[in-house]
Amino acid sequence: MRYDEFYLQPKWFSETNPVSSKPASATLTFTDAVVAGETVTIGTDEIYEFVASAEDVTTGCIPVVVGTDLTADNAIVGLVKAINDNSTIVTAIADSDDDKVVVNYKSNGTEGNSVAISASGENFSWDASASTLSGGQFGTPCPMRNIAVYADPDYYLCIKEGNKSNVKWRKVQLSDY
Repeated sequence: MRYDEFYLQPKWFSETNPVSSKPASATLTFTDAVVAGETVTIGTDEIYEFVASAEDVTTGCIPVVVGTDLTADNAIVGLVKAINDNSTIVTAIADSDDDKVVVNYKSNGTEGNSVAISASGENFSWDASASTLSGGQFGTPCPMRNIAVYADPDYYLCIKEGNKSNVKWRKVQLSDY
């Protein structure tokens, strides 16, 4: 077991409580099989087209090869691979159990919140009918790891020191035992 010492410091920032930096993101949910020719667009130039083979892709699109079985699972695996192999804007993570693809902007902060997204499929859509990535934020800078700050009614622990783009905080709620 590992023990860490935390140093309680007075609050030095103006926000109510510290926050971690995180990238803008969006979740694409699949409800059934895709149809060849349907697309997912990220930004203005990255158009991902579901196809049986790469030769079937429309000029200017990035192929999402799903083979002849256009199931949601194949679409998810293919889309994540296509995005991670080709995107200059985002990365993608598959959640095949829930038929979702989570797309994250490549850097933390608010810049990614303006990246446009769209989907042209009958059986998949961005959650909450989103039209842009969202939720990206800068964090509260922390000069060193293992600083604790009290912001009523919780304590916040700086677990990774850093600037506004790479800092990590955790909230701790104390309870009786």
